[in-house]
Amino acid sequence: MAKQEKLTILVVDDSVMMRNVISQMIEKSGHNAIVAENHIQTMKYLRTQRVDLILMDVEMPVVDGFVLTQMIRKKIDHWIPIIFLSSNDSDDYLTKGIDSGGDDYLTKPVKEVILNAKVRAMTRIARMQSELDDLNQQLAILTNIDPLTQVMNRRGLENFMTKSWQINYRQKSEISLLMLDIDFFKPYNDNYGHVQGDKCLQEFAQLLMKSINRASDAVVRFGGEEFIIILPFTPISGARFKAQEIIALLKSTAIKHDFSSVASFVTASIGITSTSLHAKDHLELIKQADSALYLAKEKGRNQSILYQAEKH
Repeated sequence: MAKQEKLTILVVDDSVMMRNVISQMIEKSGHNAIVAENHIQTMKYLRTQRVDLILMDVEMPVVDGFVLTQMIRKKIDHWIPIIFLSSNDSDDYLTKGIDSGGDDYLTKPVKEVILNAKVRAMTRIARMQSELDDLNQQLAILTNIDPLTQVMNRRGLENFMTKSWQINYRQKSEISLLMLDIDFFKPYNDNYGHVQGDKCLQEFAQLLMKSINRASDAVVRFGGEEFIIILPFTPISGARFKAQEIIALLKSTAIKHDFSSVASFVTASIGITSTSLHAKDHLELIKQADSALYLAKEKGRNQSILYQAEKH
C-alpha cells in the first residue's frame, strides 16, 4: 500500500475548543494541523505557506465562513479545497455554501470517522482538480479559445468534457451543465449592427466568466449566441442557484436591448441538467441541456428550466 500523503490542513474556527478538538483529529490521522480564529489570520497563512485543505467554520463574527470563502476564491490564485463546518444543515445553507465556492459540508459535532473520509475524498479531488487545471492551460495553448469572446470554443468543449466526465466518473461525483441562449439576439444584431452585436457577445461572455468561481468550472461559446457553463463536482441545486444568479446579474448589468419582447435589457434563457439525470455520456448531457433550453424559450424566455426526462 502506498504511503499516505501528509497534508497541511488549516482549521478556521472562532472557538478555541473546536479548533483544539478538530486539530487533534487531524494530527491523529497523520496530517499537520494549523489553526486560525478569523479572516485576518486565515489570509495571512494562505499568503505565506502551503495549505492543502481548509476546514471552515460558517458561523463566525465579523466575517463569516461564506464571505471568507469568497475572499479566498478571489484573492488566492490557486484552488484549495474548502469543507464547511456548521450545525446548520438546511438546504439554504448547502446552496449558499456551493455558491460561495465551498466544496463540501460537515455537520457539527464533527465525527472523526466522517472527517477522515472527507479529507481522503478531498485529497483525491484535489489531485483531479490539478489535472483539470493542467488541461485548462493546455486548451489555451492548443487554440481552443473563441477569438471573439476569449472563452473556450467547441473544440475545447469536447476535450474538456471528455476529461471531466472521466474524472467525475472515477470520483462518483456529479457534473452539472447550463446551456444559455441570449434572448432575441437576431433583432439586437439587425438593429444595433454587427459591431455592437459582437460587443454584446463579449460582454455576455465576460459576465458568465464573472459568475464562476472555481478553476474547474468552464464557460464555452457553443455557437452564435449560445453558451455553455460546465460545473464539475456540482449538484443540481448548485446549478439552479447559479442560473438564477446569472439571470439576476444580467438584470443588474442591464445591457440595453430595445428590441427584446421580454425586457428592455439583454436577457437569457437557460437549460439545466446534470449527470444525476442519467445521461450516458457528455454528448447526451449537452442534448438534455439543449432540450431544457428549448422549453425555457417556449415558456417565455428570461428564465431557467431543469431538464425533465420524456415519459413514454
